[in-house]
Amino acid sequence: MSFSTFAYPWSRCIVLAMMLLSSCAGVRQQSQSLRVEAGYCDPPNLVADDPAFLPLPDIRPQLRDSLLPKRFSRRSLLLANAAGVLPQLHELVRLERATPTGNARSEQYQAQQQRILTRLLLLSTTIASVAAELDCEGERADQVASYLTEHADKREQRLTVLSIAIGAASGIATTVLEGRTGQYTFGIGGGIATAALGVLTLTSNPSVVFTHPRNMLTDIWQETKQSDTYPPAVWYVLMEPAFSNQGQSSLAHNARRRWQHYGQLERPDSRKGRAQQQLLFGGGGRYDADALRLRADMLNELQASVRLINQELRVLLQELTPPGQ
Repeated sequence: MSFSTFAYPWSRCIVLAMMLLSSCAGVRQQSQSLRVEAGYCDPPNLVADDPAFLPLPDIRPQLRDSLLPKRFSRRSLLLANAAGVLPQLHELVRLERATPTGNARSEQYQAQQQRILTRLLLLSTTIASVAAELDCEGERADQVASYLTEHADKREQRLTVLSIAIGAASGIATTVLEGRTGQYTFGIGGGIATAALGVLTLTSNPSVVFTHPRNMLTDIWQETKQSDTYPPAVWYVLMEPAFSNQGQSSLAHNARRRWQHYGQLERPDSRKGRAQQQLLFGGGGRYDADALRLRADMLNELQASVRLINQELRVLLQELTPPGQ
């Protein structure tokens, strides 16, 4: 039996192999050419906060010769400062002591209480807005990560099938071909092709250009005194150490420390760490699935921290409502 007998079938196998390799390359090119839309999680209208209700940097002067510390807990007073209603709260306590209890409260007292509740409602919607943006950004990153993983799995499956086919074909060829030259050719060629496909399988790591001009992680990482991304009230709570359980470091600092402590980030002083920081805390770049999932986890952790502000708000509302009212 001559080599020419197998020329036509083997040519078909080669063509098939080329088609499969082209298909695998097409998956890689498709993932690399994908462009992810940025900005659809951003707030539609960025409304400037009223300067009259911005948090005070230090509330101690407001508490001197005041009845507020006896009426409210310290964290409630700090949250009231975040909402910008500390002076209004002081006036409310004054009116509260000057008027009877129950339904006989003066109209002036009730109007002052309503003004405070309106500002606290605004704080509640602000918290919900920031949490929604963090959730949206996290879902955006996780969705693209799933897309890359799915296409990587398909490419790996095709490479595996192709490797098995080439291994089986080369094994059959070395058995049925006459002459050592043909046997060696197909045996060695099949082994090299199988090894090459194995390397391609191990190095299959598609990536995508993923941008985030408005980066919710940047100010947390840098622990800036003021934020252009977070509303002043929310940023005040995230940066005030008193709102953490230990009361010694801020929620933002604790989040950054957890990212580093649990191995989510590379060492900041390493070359890989600096590149990772530029990617995660800058305007974006080329992400693989692992980096996108890391970003999603960090955003989801921040979302939980922001939502927990509602616990402080609930305590303040309870303290704001006197017994019997």
